[in-house]
Amino acid sequence: MNYVKNRIWALLLVTVLCLSTLTACSQAGNGDVNKEKNVAVNNAAKKTEVVAAVSSEPSAGWNPITGYGQRYDPILQSTLTKAYGGEIQMDLATDASVSDDGKTWTIKIRDDAYYSNGAKVLASDVAFTYEAVRDNGTSLDLSNVEKAEATDDVTVVFHMKEPDYTFLYVTYKVGIVPEAYYSDNYGEAPIGSGPYKMVQWEKGQQAVWEYNEYYYGKEPEIKRVVLLFMNDDAAFMAVQRGDADLAYVNQNLATQTVDGYRMVNVESIDNYGIIFPTLLKQGELAEDGQVIGNDVTGDVAIRRALSVGLDRQALIDQVFNGLAKPSFSMCDTMPWFNEKTKLDEKNSGAEVAKTILEEAGWKDSDGDGVREKNGVKAEFTLFYTSTNSNRQSMAMAVADQAKKLGILIHPEGAANSDIQKQFYSTPYVFGRGDYTPNEFYLMTSTNSIGCGWSNSGHYSNPKVDEYMRLAMASKSLEDVYKYYKLAQWDGETGASMIGDAPDCWLARADHCYFVREGLNIGEQPIQPHCANGQVVLSNLCDWSWK
Repeated sequence: MNYVKNRIWALLLVTVLCLSTLTACSQAGNGDVNKEKNVAVNNAAKKTEVVAAVSSEPSAGWNPITGYGQRYDPILQSTLTKAYGGEIQMDLATDASVSDDGKTWTIKIRDDAYYSNGAKVLASDVAFTYEAVRDNGTSLDLSNVEKAEATDDVTVVFHMKEPDYTFLYVTYKVGIVPEAYYSDNYGEAPIGSGPYKMVQWEKGQQAVWEYNEYYYGKEPEIKRVVLLFMNDDAAFMAVQRGDADLAYVNQNLATQTVDGYRMVNVESIDNYGIIFPTLLKQGELAEDGQVIGNDVTGDVAIRRALSVGLDRQALIDQVFNGLAKPSFSMCDTMPWFNEKTKLDEKNSGAEVAKTILEEAGWKDSDGDGVREKNGVKAEFTLFYTSTNSNRQSMAMAVADQAKKLGILIHPEGAANSDIQKQFYSTPYVFGRGDYTPNEFYLMTSTNSIGCGWSNSGHYSNPKVDEYMRLAMASKSLEDVYKYYKLAQWDGETGASMIGDAPDCWLARADHCYFVREGLNIGEQPIQPHCANGQVVLSNLCDWSWK
């Protein structure tokens, strides 16, 4: 009997233990499930999309061969290198070397790079892209590339016409396209190897990008980007409605406040200034029949007086609401900028400018407030792009200040196409600035005369040309920088405002963005000249939501 009882109690004990274990297991299991559900809910709640309002879209499509991405990171396509802030870093390229004579560049590319359609990126695609860009006549000058050829799937060799140790400074500007999938309508539906692919484009309205799962680099937290194409006013209204997470606006709107957003002002080398015709009018005509030269700005004294006599800070306060920095060249903040060309209280100001004019023979002999020399009044038209409010304000402010120097300027708005028909003889307000010394070369080299917007002023100085030739033939970046600095000013001459003053740079405008609270847009580098807001997307892989 006792044995039976003991067996029963033992069985009951086992049963209770098992039930307890099952209950505990069940509770633990439910806890794990609940934990997984909570994680899923949290992951679902974390945003992976950004809606960005930018002011324009690529007019010729998303095609690097026709110019897309040459002013900012193309994002949809890989580039051989990156150059944020002026320092070259490898991207699609893994290694680059140059021959002793500077005429042959050999670049290795990644073996793990694929396009958004799964096709492998080949060195032959790099060669194809570069030759196509060279032959297509974009603003990027690749004329020194005689031939680009792939020697195997990961090696591309560039044969240069002239030595060029600075070639890497253009390799961040060319997005690579697949030769096998390239056609005339590539820009409508681009295939690239960048971190994002375009899945929708409603022209004039919006474009939608999604993460390219074949991308070889860092996987971004932002998996989807909606670009809204809006002017500044519409972008600001989108922010007020809460329809955009980020919006690019001008400096006037940047002083506003909107609940739920913060203003991010990014320093730039987006230089605003005046491009001068540097020759006197002597009856010479360009191939297109355009008159060359200007009897006022063709005198270096006029150009130099305006360059040193205009009050930059007053212009910044008036035109940009203080959201800009004084500009002295296209090279400010870059390692090849010649610090000696900066203006200070000793070499600038209205009195310095007046002395320059007086010593050059520009005097107000009839008392009408306008100087003259040899019967020529110090008077000229200054064009500005009629659709650009900043350039309009700049032209007006410059004209107002110039009166105090005895120079009469007539601001006139026009379409860029109309300005181009007269810019060999008429000054105009312009914007320029990038991470490459090639920008300085294009604006000041004798070889660039007549090449679109590059050196429209027909500036030519053999000494400046020689320094830039030496820079291109230098085997070290230190020497490259040294010669570009000398091209700006060597103590006697140079293409700077204390020298020949072929252009007058006045302000580096901050790029201004309303950013929704909670959106982290990473550490923004100094941004290049770009008036459409897309430049902020360059580090998109570093963005995240809190």
